[in-house]
Amino acid sequence: MQLFASRFEEVLFWVVFVSGVTMPVIVFGQWTRRNAASVKTKPGKDVSTLTNFALIPMAVIAILLGYARIGALPHWLFYPGLILWLLGLAYTGWAYRTLGHFFSLDVQIQNDHRVVDTGPYRLLRHPGYAGFSLGLLGLGVALQSWASLLVLLFATIAALAYRIPIEEKFLVAELGDDYVQYMTNTKRLVPFVW
Repeated sequence: MQLFASRFEEVLFWVVFVSGVTMPVIVFGQWTRRNAASVKTKPGKDVSTLTNFALIPMAVIAILLGYARIGALPHWLFYPGLILWLLGLAYTGWAYRTLGHFFSLDVQIQNDHRVVDTGPYRLLRHPGYAGFSLGLLGLGVALQSWASLLVLLFATIAALAYRIPIEEKFLVAELGDDYVQYMTNTKRLVPFVW
């Protein structure tokens, strides 16, 4: 049993996947470099940036599981999965664009840093992570494999469970009551839930 029903679907998957990985790395990397000029401070010994890249090997494992048809799911999930992948990436892009010059792949603050509570940040403290999580969920669905889905889900949970507390502790220390108040009015990743 093949992963993709046709050559077209396989090419479509790889074009969408590779574009969805490389374009954000290039764009977000450029934004980070551009915004680095006005960095005020970073937490000491922060290795949370590794979480940005630690998910790439997990995506490769998920793809291999999909090709091996381990935990096969129905083929009709391919297109909804690709749509979720793209929607998640688009939502992440919107979130990071909303941050403007406050955005960075590293945990840090700018000289003029303030709490951003507009756009997707009205409801969520980490909408970029929420979008990325949705995208990875979509990738697992597009691979039509519950095993792929579980690998991506557990890897995402582990990465975010590590990174989010580092960010929030740092932002509370640097931005004080403004960020504490913002935390009381928003959820972390899931609107109205958590």
